Amino acid sequence: MPHKKDWYPNSRDEQVHLVETWLKVFLTKALAWGIPPVNVTSLTDTLAAAKDILAVVKSGERTAASVVGCNEAFKEMEAEARFIKKRYLLIPPLTPADLADILLSQPDNTHTPVPPPTGQPSVSITYPGGPHLLKVHLTFLAGTAPLDSRSDSGYAIYKGVMPQGGATLEQAASVKHYLMKPPLDGEELLYYKFTRRRTEVVSFTAEESGMTAYFCSRYENGKGDAGGWGPIVSAVIP
Repeated sequence: MPHKKDWYPNSRDEQVHLVETWLKVFLTKALAWGIPPVNVTSLTDTLAAAKDILAVVKSGERTAASVVGCNEAFKEMEAEARFIKKRYLLIPPLTPADLADILLSQPDNTHTPVPPPTGQPSVSITYPGGPHLLKVHLTFLAGTAPLDSRSDSGYAIYKGVMPQGGATLEQAASVKHYLMKPPLDGEELLYYKFTRRRTEVVSFTAEESGMTAYFCSRYENGKGDAGGWGPIVSAVIP
């Protein structure tokens, strides 16, 4: 279930429109905002791939394989967009007018009685049996602060993948942002998704078989406020 307060659009057409708008603005603002050219290029390439496969899915050439490919392409585009927003689309250097230009709202500073999350989640991983699949299990981490149903409303899952021996500089700068070393906390991982489910099956590419996947999670409330990081767990991708 998508996070109801999340800034990233739900529909694919809206997602394409958002990223297209970003790239138009980045032509003149990326340097001033400190966005590296490699990230702009990666987002451009990812958008092109997503649009191409979406056109196939919408056409009479739609197949089961194209639907799977479309899902993966849009997941990659979302991961790239979230990576850029988290690290570069901040106030400052951006202004409220800049945020409006890239279709983002200003931070919500309105007082609310909903407290930030207090609990911490625990993550475990099993193998569901399919090729290149891992199953993520989410639950309350014993010994942490009690849950508050108003604030601990769902799980934000973060994910990273590390090739054997660590990623090269080229792999780390790619759209997948492969890890060069094992992460120490969730800040080093990419946002994967928000969910209220206790389990999620995560798929990987055939090329990632044998690599190590890392997961971490934290609770989020209805305003998108996040709690503390739970422990990082890892598993080898089958």
